[in-house]
Amino acid sequence: MGHAGRPVRDSEPQQRMIGCGLRNLLVETGSPVDAVRVIDRETAIRIVEEELERQNQKWAALGVDPVRTAVLRVKEHELVWKVYWQSEEYARTRNPDTMLIGHGPYLVDRIDGGLHQIGVVSELEGAWEADYRVRIRGLAVRTVVDDLHDEMREAAAVRGHMRAAGILRRILPMLSPAQALEYVSGLLHTDAPAHLVAVAVEQLIEPMDPVLTAETLRQGRSSTVEPDSGGGPRSHRQARDHPEAQPLPHE
Repeated sequence: MGHAGRPVRDSEPQQRMIGCGLRNLLVETGSPVDAVRVIDRETAIRIVEEELERQNQKWAALGVDPVRTAVLRVKEHELVWKVYWQSEEYARTRNPDTMLIGHGPYLVDRIDGGLHQIGVVSELEGAWEADYRVRIRGLAVRTVVDDLHDEMREAAAVRGHMRAAGILRRILPMLSPAQALEYVSGLLHTDAPAHLVAVAVEQLIEPMDPVLTAETLRQGRSSTVEPDSGGGPRSHRQARDHPEAQPLPHE
């Protein structure tokens, strides 16, 4: 490593993922996770240190004297290790004049070790989490379209197909009477037709601001958990707003 010694980090007890934390991972992914594969804190630090060194080498190759950086602290999250970094001088002296500003932490996936980064606004608002769960982990996230479907099923059961279709058209007036009836009928049998659900998604779900999403720097060592190909739950937001993440090229 090009860093001088081990990076200076805030003193904090090393956190371990045991018990409930591991169970949360099992529930979220919907598939067994071998405890040996789970990324620990020290591995997450090493992954980020390697990325910081790559960035230093990249700038040096361009003839730019880089500001040396180091891991400052690590925070545990159910999905990732949030790894915060700063200039080596700030890490050593805590002099605010040497502090780098305007950047968010790296995210190291706790299952596959994938490396991602978020901006400071997304970090402060927690906006990155929904994007991460859907696009990177492939988890189903409940949306307003799911609420609409529950409402339509209940209305059809209590008031009949035609009344439910009328309610649906008040919410989605661009649907024709025949389309609304087809939508409701589909919900009561299996699923609503995909092309009609797409209309609901477009009208009811606000697109995710790309600035708030997690940027994938390096894919993990195993493939991302995919949504159930056998017809299991899949986020409606995922279908429209989040194409598969691609690793960014590195020097």
